[in-house]
Amino acid sequence: MQGLRDVLRLIPAAGLLLFGILLSGCASGVPEFQLYVQAYVSQYLQGQNVLDRVARAERIVVRRRLDLGSADVDFDPDKAGYYLDVGDPPITGSIRASLNSLNNYNAALGALASGEKAEAIATRMGTFASALIGTAATLVQATGPATLIPSATKPLDQALQAVNRAVPLVKTIATYASRDAFRKQLIGAYPAMRQLSLAMRDATPAMYEIIRRSYVQRGSLETGSGISVANTDLLLRDRELLAGWVILMDKSVEAMDVAAKTAMTGASSDDLAALTAASLELQVVAKQIQDIRKKP
Repeated sequence: MQGLRDVLRLIPAAGLLLFGILLSGCASGVPEFQLYVQAYVSQYLQGQNVLDRVARAERIVVRRRLDLGSADVDFDPDKAGYYLDVGDPPITGSIRASLNSLNNYNAALGALASGEKAEAIATRMGTFASALIGTAATLVQATGPATLIPSATKPLDQALQAVNRAVPLVKTIATYASRDAFRKQLIGAYPAMRQLSLAMRDATPAMYEIIRRSYVQRGSLETGSGISVANTDLLLRDRELLAGWVILMDKSVEAMDVAAKTAMTGASSDDLAALTAASLELQVVAKQIQDIRKKP
C-alpha cells in the first residue's frame, strides 16, 4: 500500500510520464493499456444503469417540491426538464455528461495507442472536445437544482473545475493535426480527467439521497424512515446498484495507478503483468456485479 500512496502523490506528474510512454509510436505496454481501456467500458455501462435510476428519482423528488397538483402553480422555464420525462433532469444530466466525457477520453486514448490514423483520431478528438464543452454547460445548469440536494453541490463544483481545466487543452482540433499533437493534448488533459472521475465518485452520496427521497411516502406500513416496507426492499436493490458502480470506479482508478507505477519503473515485465492483472480484475468484478444484479 505504501508504494501506491507514493504513486498517488506523484500524479499528475506520473500520469504525464505514463501517457508519454504508452502513447508513443514504439512504446512497450500498449497492449496492457488497451486492455485497461476495454475494461473501462464495464464501469461506463454500470454508470449508465445507475443514472437511469437516478433520473427517475430526481424527477419524482423535484416534482413533489414544485407542487404540480396546485391550481396556482407557476411555470419556471429553468425547471422544464422536470415537467416532462424527456432526456435527463439537470443533476443526472450533468453526471451523465461527465461520464460520457470520460468514455470519449478513453476511446481517444485507445485509438492513439492502437495506431489509428491521425484523420480518424481528429474525429475522436472533436467528439471529445464537444463532449467536454457540453459537460461544462450541463454542470452549470445543474447548479440551481443541486441546492435541493446539498450533498450534490461540492462534487458538481469539483467536476466543473476539472472540465474547465481540460477544455482549453483540447478545444482547438486541427483537421489534419499530427499524432504528436493529439498525444500532447491527451497527456495534458489526463490529470483533469482523473479529477473528474473522482468527482463523480464523490457525487454518489447525493445520488443515493435522491433515490432515497423518491421512496419516502405516507402509508400504513411505513418504517421509521417514512419509506414503506415494500419500497425499503427496492431501495436496498438500488443501493446495491450504486455500490457496484462505486466499486468499479475504484477498480478503474486502481488500474490507472498501477499503469502510472509501470511507467515510472520502466515497464518491466513484472509491472506490465501487474497492469494486466489490474485490468482483468476490473473485468472480473464487473462480471460478478452483473451476476448479482440478475439474482431475483
